[in-house]
This record gives sequence, structure tokens and C-alpha cells, in this order.
Amino acid sequence: MSLFFKKKKQNRNNSDELVEKRTEISSGGDAVEGLYGDDMPAPVNKRYKRAAVVVGISKYIVLTALFIFFMSMTFVYSSEITVENFRYILKDMNLKIPTGKEEYGDIYYVADMEQSFAVYRDDFVCVGRSTLQVIDMTGKQVQSTALRYVKPKLVTSGKYMLVYDLSNTQYSIYNTFSLLYSGSLEYPISDADMNDEGYYLIVSRDAEYKTNVTVYNKEMEPVYVYQTNDRYVFDAHLYNDGSFILYCAKARDGDSVSEIIKGNIKEKEVKVTFERSGTVFLSAERSGLDTTSVLGSDTLLFFSGDTPVAEYSFFGRVCRRFDAGDGNTAIVLSSEGAGADSVLIVFDTAGKVLYEGDAGSDISELYCHNKNVYSLYTGSVERFEINTGKTYYYGSGYETKGLVFADDEIVLAATAGSAYPVSVYDDFKER
Repeated sequence: MSLFFKKKKQNRNNSDELVEKRTEISSGGDAVEGLYGDDMPAPVNKRYKRAAVVVGISKYIVLTALFIFFMSMTFVYSSEITVENFRYILKDMNLKIPTGKEEYGDIYYVADMEQSFAVYRDDFVCVGRSTLQVIDMTGKQVQSTALRYVKPKLVTSGKYMLVYDLSNTQYSIYNTFSLLYSGSLEYPISDADMNDEGYYLIVSRDAEYKTNVTVYNKEMEPVYVYQTNDRYVFDAHLYNDGSFILYCAKARDGDSVSEIIKGNIKEKEVKVTFERSGTVFLSAERSGLDTTSVLGSDTLLFFSGDTPVAEYSFFGRVCRRFDAGDGNTAIVLSSEGAGADSVLIVFDTAGKVLYEGDAGSDISELYCHNKNVYSLYTGSVERFEINTGKTYYYGSGYETKGLVFADDEIVLAATAGSAYPVSVYDDFKER
């Protein structure tokens, strides 16, 4: 054992020896007046005294080392110390939370023919052929990155943004402030998706397989590949637990057969959970926590988990627009031929028809959000309130290309070069 902790034998004759001062009392006997003499202080334990000295010295050593580390890292990584990075550190603190229309500003960005819009971490994002721009809700630009895409598509998640060039080979990964990664495939990209963990999925092909589905981790490294020569994937979704769903079509005996395939990046095998002949599955959207609406070429199917619960046939009509979310599904169907009528149909998660009514023939987009169905027309937006069955109208006066939902009460109406806030309850007027 160290000498520091070794107990020394007590010397009863040294100055540390206890002394009793005795005095006489009237009743006789002795009384103890004090343990130590008047001129003798209480002894100091030398072992703890040494420990106190060591702790004191260690404190100064640690503070000195911390200062040296801080100065060294400041010098080595000085190029990384930017205002943008400090803003990124504070980003998740949500210091800026708009509470009403007056808290928003008009947002301006580069106009383009092909554009995608979204909200990412409380900021507005616009992607065009030449630029990706991130702008906060007050109108201040946060990021502007040059692109050279032909048909850009935007996918946002809780961690990153994925931008890919549909039917071309380029894609890129971003956060709020910068480009994180840029990739290029040998063959064109037909679909992509990203989950909130930063994992992303890309559907393409390669020299040997007609369909190649690759999942990458948040370090942008491939971690899973599914390949097939007899299926074409029309839509693919990747979830936070590593599971994915592929909506596919293939030919069998001269007829088209659609399949729903489920898998997980942690497992090698995939399984077909549903199959239907005579139709092609084009797209799918989750209408609820475990409910999905699947758009086919001539029908709309409703699933609870893997189980189909309802189906709605188009009866020869053509799907013009489709969307699902927040507990509802909406579709616009049109009959073929001159003077064709269009109808808007709204369903619940079980496939029950909640509403059916006329829709304009010039409808350009359809959105399900917070128990409302928004229909986008040239120069105007209609809001159908599902719970009341009432229709509200907002005349923008501009060609609105898309809607972005900042919160439940504010919607951003995006034109080719700007987006402006619209109050859901104040700016829409009942028809």
C-alpha cells in the first residue's frame, strides 16, 4: 500500500496527544473542562491534508488541460467555426416559433419551370432545376445551392433532405445549411424515399437487373440491395424501423399482375403480402398510423396493415389527382371524352365514402391535411372541410404551383417565384 495511505503508529508523547484540563468543583470530584489545552489547537489529520492538496493541484491541471484543448481545437478547426454552424447548433432549440400569420413573411426564391416545395425543420424549401433554396418563415434565406437537374424531386425527413433527378442519374443529400453528399448512379433513378433516421432508398437498375432497390445508411453507404428481373417498382417507401414496402407490377401469361412486397434491411428475405391481376399499382400513401391507400390503374384499395379492407372501382373513369393523410383519402376522377366531368371523392381510413361532389376540370394538385381537402386551381384554392361538409374558397390571383403546410392554421401558397402565408380560417371564404 502507498505510503500516502499507510496508517502511522500514534506516538502518545508527541504534541498531538490529547490533554485533559481538570478543575475542582464544590461537591468534590473532578470535572472535565476541555479536551485540549487552552494553547493547543485541534490536531490536523495529515492523510486528508495530503488529499486536499492533491485535489487542489488536480483542479488546476484539469483547467489548464481544458484551456489548452479548447485553444488547440479552435486553431485546428477554425475553418468550421462559422455563423451557419452556430445557427445549426441552435436550430433544434426552436427559438423562433411563429404563432400567427403576422409572424410569417413573404418568401422569395428563384423561379423555375420544374419545382418541388416542402417544410424542413420549420423552414421553407424550394427545389428547382438550377437551385435548392432554404428560407426561414420570416423570409430570410438560409441556404442557396446550385443544381443542374432536369426534373428535380424533393423528399424531406426529420434528419436530412434528399433531392433526386427523376429519370436521370444524379441525387444529393442536404441539411438546413449545406450539401452533405452528392451521388451519381449508372442508370436513371425512378423513385426514392428517406426515413427520419437519415437512411434513404433509391430505385434504379444496373447492367444485370431491371430493378435495383438500394438502401443507404446515414453515412451514405449502401447497407441493403434488392434486385429483380421480372418486377418493375412504381412506388417505394422506407420506414424508421428499417422496413420497406415496394409496389410492383409484372407480366404473367400476357396479363399484368401487381404485388405489394415487404422487407427489412436487417433481413435477407422479402415477402409478397398482396397480389392482384389486371391492374397496375401506381402509388400508395399512408392515411393513418397503420392504414394505407393504394392507387391502381382502375381501382383504389384500402389496407389495414397487410389486410385489404375496402376497394373502390373507377368504372372506366381516369384518376386525375390522388392524396392521403391525416385519416383521409381524396381522389379526383374524370370521365373520358369531350366535356368530361370531374368528381372529388373523400374516404375515411376504412374506405367509406364521406363526400362526393363536382370538381373543376383544371385542378392541378390535391392535398389532405388536418381534416381538410385542398384543391389547387389556376388563381384559386378550394378547401373542403370534411367534418362540416362545407367548401371554402380563396382567390389568390396568382398561378399557385403548390401548397406547403406550415402548421394547422397557416398554409403557404407557392407560386413560381414566391410563397406567401394564408390563414386557413380568416382568408378562406365560404362558398
